[in-house]
Amino acid sequence: MGKFWEIMIALSLIFVLCACNNNTTEDEQDSEVVDTQETVEEDVVTSITLTFVGDITLGNYVGQGYDGSFNQKYTSVEPSYFLENVQEVFATGDLTIANLEGPITDATEYQIKTFAFSGLPEYREILKEGNIDVVTLANNHSQDYYDEGMEDTKENLEAVDIDYFGYETTCIEEVNGIKIGFIGLSFPSEYGELTKSLIAELEDETDLIVLYVHWGIERDEAPQESQIELAHTWIDNGVDLVIGSHPHVVQGIETYNGKTIVYSLGNFCFGGNKNPSDKDSMIYQHTFTFTNGEVTDEQSIVTACSISSISSANNYQPTVLTGDEKTRVEAKIEERSELIKNMID
Repeated sequence: MGKFWEIMIALSLIFVLCACNNNTTEDEQDSEVVDTQETVEEDVVTSITLTFVGDITLGNYVGQGYDGSFNQKYTSVEPSYFLENVQEVFATGDLTIANLEGPITDATEYQIKTFAFSGLPEYREILKEGNIDVVTLANNHSQDYYDEGMEDTKENLEAVDIDYFGYETTCIEEVNGIKIGFIGLSFPSEYGELTKSLIAELEDETDLIVLYVHWGIERDEAPQESQIELAHTWIDNGVDLVIGSHPHVVQGIETYNGKTIVYSLGNFCFGGNKNPSDKDSMIYQHTFTFTNGEVTDEQSIVTACSISSISSANNYQPTVLTGDEKTRVEAKIEERSELIKNMID
């Protein structure tokens, strides 16, 4: 073979080897780029809004006059009438919770007391048409018609797919993948074994625990010191939100260790009085925001209401307030919140 061909063959081999080396380097560089890129996962953010209202008493008490009563009103309106003026607010939340104060039953045996309430079984449609999702049965009127009245109430609620909780019975609701556990208590005097066991029962099964409590003194503007201490204890032991009822008037709102306590929501759709002097009420909404399964933010909205859409009497139709009346009720709630701050200080 001549020298010319030897040189050409040598040059060809060198070219092939260089090409192979260059390809390997590019592959390695591509691999290095891929290896050094970090996988960034987006945060999973979920929000839920819980809507709370106070005492809902559907029906008359034993011995109450019929004219102007809840029972009389029911005969002339549709079930949707009673809560139709608050539907726009309810629609902004994910779950609406109320205190059902009094049994829904046709039982006839009742406790001998000043006010023994009951509502007809068909009154369950008021709650269904009004978009009430869950009720607490822990209050001083749930046993007005004894165990029969309580069992009838539960059956009537189940018939319209409304969940309930109270006393030994808890309730877990799931909203947007978040599980909320509800506890209902009536006039607790201490952080007792029942409450401890209920909180322990829900801790491992839920993302939030809400305690709806019936307590306090009727028409008092502020809670007692013992209530404040008890609410703080509940929060210290795992409760995320405390909601109160019973005084029949609105009371203040407190933030303790980043958690909220609403001491009294006041009456709402209240058949217990044809024309109470204090018709002020509120809708309380609380939004929890979760990031990757942990609560990262909490916000609340208070909507000032009246238990009646007219001022001269109770027509059993809670209504959102506007203008000067709205401002007045908001100022009242703020003033009563200051009372709580002063008690703590």
